[in-house]
Amino acid sequence: MRFLFRWTFRLLILILVLAIGLFLTKDALTKWWIVSEFREQGMDVQIGQLEIGFPLNSSIAANKITVFNLPEYGGSAMLKIDDLYIDCDFSELMNFRRKLKPHFRQIRIRIKEFNLVETNQGSRNLISLPDAIAKTTAQLALDDSPLYFTVGNLNFSWSNLSFTSISANGSTTGSNKMTVNIENHISQDLKTLKDLRPLFTKISKPIGTSLVTKLFGRFFD
Repeated sequence: MRFLFRWTFRLLILILVLAIGLFLTKDALTKWWIVSEFREQGMDVQIGQLEIGFPLNSSIAANKITVFNLPEYGGSAMLKIDDLYIDCDFSELMNFRRKLKPHFRQIRIRIKEFNLVETNQGSRNLISLPDAIAKTTAQLALDDSPLYFTVGNLNFSWSNLSFTSISANGSTTGSNKMTVNIENHISQDLKTLKDLRPLFTKISKPIGTSLVTKLFGRFFD
């Protein structure tokens, strides 16, 4: 009996140590998982710092994020995010896996630069911004297209947009960089593309008609 008690106690101590170890390393494990997911898609990502609030709170905070293009788009940096903060129920994040619509109570994102790349065949690393975040169909007015997620409060900042043309071998044939200069734009109760129209309109003003078409597709037709 004493032998059984002693080993049961040791097992409980081991479980406690493992639980503490997982808690202390959860950020590193999550970062590793995110990088692995991107690499499975043929892309790469770098994350400077990642903090998972669970189980103390329901927040995710990250900074110095760089997402790289697929090799066919040159493999250069596609998206640089200086600051990202998300507040949600963690069960909602799993809805992406279950192909259900998650809800985020708050998102704060500060984009340093997005690089829109177009090949000489006309393909781009982003079909269009509306198509990337909403389920658009020919049967539904674009403004009424539901987002893949809903957001209670969005705080959005974006500094620069680059447009890069590349040849078939991936070499750069043209490049243009412009300032978007959006600082702490607040949007609330986001459910459809219509709710994002004021933000999209603000983004479109400094970048010119040609890039508006490439970035937003038929949204401003």
